[in-house]
Amino acid sequence: MTPTGTTVEHASGGSVAIRYLNFKGEMKTFNVDPESAVRKKNHWSVKTSSRAPRIALSRDRIQNLSEVEASLPQRVAPGQVPPTPRERQVLGYHKKYKTTSPLYEEIRAKYPNW
Repeated sequence: MTPTGTTVEHASGGSVAIRYLNFKGEMKTFNVDPESAVRKKNHWSVKTSSRAPRIALSRDRIQNLSEVEASLPQRVAPGQVPPTPRERQVLGYHKKYKTTSPLYEEIRAKYPNW
């Protein structure tokens, strides 16, 4: 969880720099793996390196939020309704256990990037 420089490398699959104002009022910069990013309510859960644990960053404290969200992979197409809780449950179950079902295939057709 070491703060680093402010460079942003999106296109090549490199890291994304997140400028973050922590609860102490200190400005930190984290280089994160965009593929590890998961949105959980008002937070982004990300990995800073392969050996570090995940960290949760509040969206309210991210100083370059629009730049960061544009760099992270989009699971739902712009304007598309996100999956219902039941659909998310089915997607998560089959992804975790590497199984399939007709319902899963139907939902995957609606959300191919999930």
